[in-house]
Amino acid sequence: MVLQLYDGMTARVTDSGTVSEAFAVTNAVKQGCVLALTLFSRMFLAMLMDAYRDEQPGIRIAYRTDGHLLNIRRMQDSTRVSTTTVHDFLFADDCTLNTMTEEDMQMSMELFAAGCADL
Repeated sequence: MVLQLYDGMTARVTDSGTVSEAFAVTNAVKQGCVLALTLFSRMFLAMLMDAYRDEQPGIRIAYRTDGHLLNIRRMQDSTRVSTTTVHDFLFADDCTLNTMTEEDMQMSMELFAAGCADL
């Protein structure tokens, strides 16, 4: 039954908006391979990015790279402060979504389910 999941599988590669022709997947990562977790995390991240492409959830973080990270007065100087939004955390063998409320978690699960349905 598990073999049937992979039988006849095809894939496409997207690079900077350019999509390749479909090609047959003939090799896979064996169970126990040290790269399996990294590859899973990369694939999971790609699915999340696709699911969230029209949304802006996440945690907004302001930061500096000039060595004055813990000086609040310097953080208020907006000319040298950069901001980014963190949507998820990737670890060596895990991935987690960021949500602040139950509603955000529900939206994340709905987007993830929609992304899985597109596979």
